[in-house]
Amino acid sequence: MTTPAIKTILVPIDFSKLSNRAIETAKEIAQLFDATVHLAHVHEFYYPPGFIAPVPISVIACRDDAAIQRNRKLKALGKKNGVGAVNCHFLDGAPPFNEICKLAGRISADLIVMPTHGYTGMTRIFPGSTAERIVQHSPCPVLVIRAAKKGDRSSREMKTKGINSILVPVDFSPSSFRAFEYALKFAERVAARVIALHIVQLGEPFTADGYAMYDLSRLIEAARKSAEARMQQFLRLAKIRRVNVNSGIHVGLPASGICDFAKELEVDLIITATHGLTGLKHLLMGSVAERVVRHADRPVLVVPSHPELRVDSSTPERHSSTERADRRPETLHAARGS
Repeated sequence: MTTPAIKTILVPIDFSKLSNRAIETAKEIAQLFDATVHLAHVHEFYYPPGFIAPVPISVIACRDDAAIQRNRKLKALGKKNGVGAVNCHFLDGAPPFNEICKLAGRISADLIVMPTHGYTGMTRIFPGSTAERIVQHSPCPVLVIRAAKKGDRSSREMKTKGINSILVPVDFSPSSFRAFEYALKFAERVAARVIALHIVQLGEPFTADGYAMYDLSRLIEAARKSAEARMQQFLRLAKIRRVNVNSGIHVGLPASGICDFAKELEVDLIITATHGLTGLKHLLMGSVAERVVRHADRPVLVVPSHPELRVDSSTPERHSSTERADRRPETLHAARGS
């Protein structure tokens, strides 16, 4: 997906205050794009410890009763927010992220809006969160919102009517180019300015004896000038249209640099791409997009780099041939001489 032709918005619900705020955000976006909002709740029932098959009838009855109550609660929440019962999806499966991603494919969702609690620490890193796993596997862009931190005026809640600035990290790859074009379309709709940011990451300097010192100022300056030239070339290939676009070059680590830059400029939204790595390499290394989702103190909209590869073979085709035939990212590579 290169342009936000948002017609169907999916909101995963866990009945928390943050998920209710996600509904409000989805409704605001739906008004801007004339889209339809869908709600989804994944019901997980945890059997009491110590039980082995066959499960007692009383436990089965308790499970079924809990499912009925949750389903009614979902329908009531939908009615309260103007979402019809047909668009309220009660899912019974596991893991939750997989059920949400499969549903997104079935209903051809163009955007998932969901909250994250933003926990940190070792207990947070090992299991991951539903939000991060949906970011990893979703076939469509995912908007992750969070509550503003108490006492921190620079932290941001997602309010589409108040979006004045959007930060877009770029690494000059085809995937970041698609995310940048997506951001331009989104910014044009909400009348916001776009800031394209490139992080220059220099490798750690080292010597054979470990004692020599080097002056890295020339290396940093050369890397910055090269990045500035590539940024200008990058911007020329994009269709800027009526959007006010600025650019910036920062030297440092990608994820922390993006979060710090966003906080310093007090941007309202970060739109970034992800390469969508999966498997052991993804588990160990993670991605810049997921680290930004984990640590940024403002909303992050993640655009999948290869959405067609994430759609289950049993789900309807999501992307038209004209979208897949967009050759501008390849033009970008050609211009770079790769």
